[in-house]
Amino acid sequence: MISKPATDLSVRDRFFNSELIKTEKRRLDVFIAFLIVASVVAIIFQVEHLDILRDTFTNPASYPLIMFFVLVMMGLFFIGKKYVIWIEKKGLKLSRWYFYYTVLMEVSLPSIWLVMESSIEKTSIFLDSPITFIYFVLIIVSSLHLDFWISVLMGILVSIFISWYTLWVTDAYPIQFHLPIVIYQVRSFMFLMAGICAGFVAHELKKRMRSTYDQIQEKENLEGLFNQQISKEMVGVLKQEKDFTAKMEVTVMFLDIRDFTQRVQHLSPDEVNKFQNAFFAPVIEIINNSKGTVNQIMGDGIMATFGAPVTDRTHYFCAWMAVKNILDFLKAFKKEYPQYESIDIGLGLHSGEVFIGNIGTETRKQLSVSGTPVIIASRIEQLNKELNTRVLVSRVFFDLIKEEVEDFKVIGHVKMKGLDEEIEVVKVF
Repeated sequence: MISKPATDLSVRDRFFNSELIKTEKRRLDVFIAFLIVASVVAIIFQVEHLDILRDTFTNPASYPLIMFFVLVMMGLFFIGKKYVIWIEKKGLKLSRWYFYYTVLMEVSLPSIWLVMESSIEKTSIFLDSPITFIYFVLIIVSSLHLDFWISVLMGILVSIFISWYTLWVTDAYPIQFHLPIVIYQVRSFMFLMAGICAGFVAHELKKRMRSTYDQIQEKENLEGLFNQQISKEMVGVLKQEKDFTAKMEVTVMFLDIRDFTQRVQHLSPDEVNKFQNAFFAPVIEIINNSKGTVNQIMGDGIMATFGAPVTDRTHYFCAWMAVKNILDFLKAFKKEYPQYESIDIGLGLHSGEVFIGNIGTETRKQLSVSGTPVIIASRIEQLNKELNTRVLVSRVFFDLIKEEVEDFKVIGHVKMKGLDEEIEVVKVF
């Protein structure tokens, strides 16, 4: 039974192969358990109802023959399970030839026993006994192969055998049956129909399994895309509470690339996109690693918060570490991309209490961060261009991290658009 590596399969097929191996192990467990129970029952029956067995099996070799075939089948099922486990450990695909083998083995062994038992006992009584219904169990469980044609093949083989066995045994050892012989031939047709029905069940299970996998993948892809648009912290919050709202103490950061429009107006869209990804991807990673959350990515800037939506009492320190790492990155970026050596940025930070909420309609919502601290941080960042500075912070934020700052200059109180009170601003670095 040749098996190819599962790594050669698509992700979808690898998933299906993994599930198929799981169902095959369960299927073999069902048969092993069935045979163990049957053996125990047979032993108890032999002890308690020996007279009935003697009436049914007149030849002394009959009962040992039954136990022999039970043990052979049990052994083959154990070997089959070991093989499936080995396939799983080796990361291989369960070969189709394996399923052909199981069908032939599971149909042939009971059939060989039935023919031998009839010959030994010289009777066709087994045709009228519940023993033949074992084939229904085999056909039903074959649906766990998750293959329409494997179940149909088992139905066909059982149907052919029962039809032949009926003709042979009634001719070789005729007895008086309770039903017309044609009814027993109809039974063979019922086995065929059972195989087809099991095949449809297997096909439906396989289709639903693949559909479930596709839905899971689609959900994960959408969630991945969602994670690219907003932070994973926000995704986590929205999962727990769809209409999340909170009032939180945070540090707000605004970052802007100086003279972005003038710098990119002569570049192609692909070049602009390449530049933005090369610059913003590391910056976003720095913010995320500093326990920050990127709320918005504009064409030439970023808005981020520290301390939301997951509460963090050290939000100001996290923001300060992000500032230092971003400035270090800017130096490295200029060395890696000499064509952008003249590029510069402006950073504005302020700490305060903001409102966070999932705002919008039933069809379109956005997790928004709003409040006076957001406006102040934005206005402070805009002052960089006017004052020809790189990092400006509010006095509120500065007082929280002043022990970490070596180089600073107090700008003073500044009147800002949309605010009644003047805000004291400090230049750092």
